[in-house]
Amino acid sequence: METFLTEAGVRESTEKARRRTRVFGGLIIFALGLFTVLCLLVRTGNARIMLYAAGGTAVLLGWAAIAWWMFALEPARAEEQHRTGLKAAGEPSVYEGVFTLREGSFRIPKSVRIYKVSLDTGEDTLSLNLAESLLEKAPADGSRVRVQTLRKFITGIEVLTPGPDAAPRRRPSRGKAVFRALSRLFPAAVIWAMVAVMLTGFVFTRITDTDPAHKITVYVWCEVRNAPELAERLERELDGAVRMVKVHPFGYAMFGSEAIRTADLYIVPDSQKEEYRDWFAPEDGEAEASGIPVYDP
Repeated sequence: METFLTEAGVRESTEKARRRTRVFGGLIIFALGLFTVLCLLVRTGNARIMLYAAGGTAVLLGWAAIAWWMFALEPARAEEQHRTGLKAAGEPSVYEGVFTLREGSFRIPKSVRIYKVSLDTGEDTLSLNLAESLLEKAPADGSRVRVQTLRKFITGIEVLTPGPDAAPRRRPSRGKAVFRALSRLFPAAVIWAMVAVMLTGFVFTRITDTDPAHKITVYVWCEVRNAPELAERLERELDGAVRMVKVHPFGYAMFGSEAIRTADLYIVPDSQKEEYRDWFAPEDGEAEASGIPVYDP
């Protein structure tokens, strides 16, 4: 009889689970390290690019970790627990009968995928389990076999009389396997993408902003095409006097004017000077705010 449950097999499954756990841990550490490095490299001028880079990194490496967990680590752990549990189950039982493999496999919660097997002993029909990893070991339907079992799982098979179709068993088609994998991966991937985008946005909001006491906010009455470059140049010119400069068009605060009212500097055309005069600080020696002309055609 060919026995599938051996000490060497149990040790091999344990080592496989450990190796894949180390790879998973290394992937998580690498993802966190790379995300941290990208955050540390953020400057005013490259904040948008680094936001996309960090968000894309978080999404892609998160997907890689999820896929590794689902299709490598989790099955290896389930196989290890399955074999270890069977090894500790005690003495095996032996039965003889006609072997029939039922169509379709399914996964036992928190365990391995199995096929159901019917074994007609002549007096009774037993319902047994065969791990999907052992599918190629299964004899043809109608074969008379002697099987060894532990907790209804087949752990050894000896063919006494081959069935009418002696061709070896084949695993399910690759197309079905891919579809099954994608159906498991897709929901988790979508959820992680949303979480990663929100988390990255939250982190970048914290590292690319500061309190008003250490920041100068500039609102401009026009389309600002080079806001990051302008803010970065102003930061250099201030030579460390403030921590950060923010440049926004007026439309940035279109849903509430409070942010504009509390800004530090305004660049507006002369035609809008009267409308926003109350927001301007008065010049030295002047009772009324007038602003500073910065361009004279």
